[in-house]
Amino acid sequence: MTNSHLVERISSLPPLPQTVSDIEKAYQNPEVSNKEIARIIEKDPMIVADLLKLLNSAFYGLRREISSVEQAVSLLGLGNIKDLVVNLSVRNMLRTNLDPYGLTSESFAKISQFQSMLAQELMKQINPQKADRIRLLALLQEIGKIVIADELLREEEAIPFKAELDAGWEIREIEKNYVDATTAEVSAAMLRHWDFDPLFADLIRWSDMPNQADGDYKEDAWVLKIASEAVSVRQPLSEKNRKKALNLASKAQLPENELKKIMDKLFEKWQH
Repeated sequence: MTNSHLVERISSLPPLPQTVSDIEKAYQNPEVSNKEIARIIEKDPMIVADLLKLLNSAFYGLRREISSVEQAVSLLGLGNIKDLVVNLSVRNMLRTNLDPYGLTSESFAKISQFQSMLAQELMKQINPQKADRIRLLALLQEIGKIVIADELLREEEAIPFKAELDAGWEIREIEKNYVDATTAEVSAAMLRHWDFDPLFADLIRWSDMPNQADGDYKEDAWVLKIASEAVSVRQPLSEKNRKKALNLASKAQLPENELKKIMDKLFEKWQH
């Protein structure tokens, strides 16, 4: 990544909220309880509000209203709650206008959630031990778009960028042309800045070029790429994008039939 403005922007990002580091520490304790995790989350009113709003939205389609954090933790489980808190914390800290991508903050959140679900379900078919890790990776892999959108708006290039996006050009190529970096590269740099596990940053960076990933991590990189292609910011889960995802699965020798079933289910959920 050679865009000096992006590098400067990333290096000046504030640290992640205390809630994230506190919840990470708590998860190191295998005996941690739902009540303890809920207590940590409740210290951040903005996260609490966003979490309850998300869980009570039509997206989750829960049969009863979730009125407390502890109730949410019990329902979703510790792993899912941790991932959501990390994702919401990042988004709250980096609130920006995503118009260059034709996105609202709500549609961006939905895309990230669906990429995460697809990646987790596909990884369960390939290597179940990696399913939890890939879920968080897929949730975070698009965060670079927040910084890229901010740069495009600052440089007054949002309108031509979106025009090329709407014309159907390859997203990564457009990003390279305008800011000399892809979403994956920027997302990886952001995770490094925040001292995430270096492997997380590498896996997201490799999702741009899964064939070049180290042998042990090829399947992770392929799954992330498939998820971002199927649930693209442009026409997520459209027939065209699902076909692209199946072609990638064929190329990577991943289970195409299972991927098709996963995408069909997610497409139905997306419609609601």
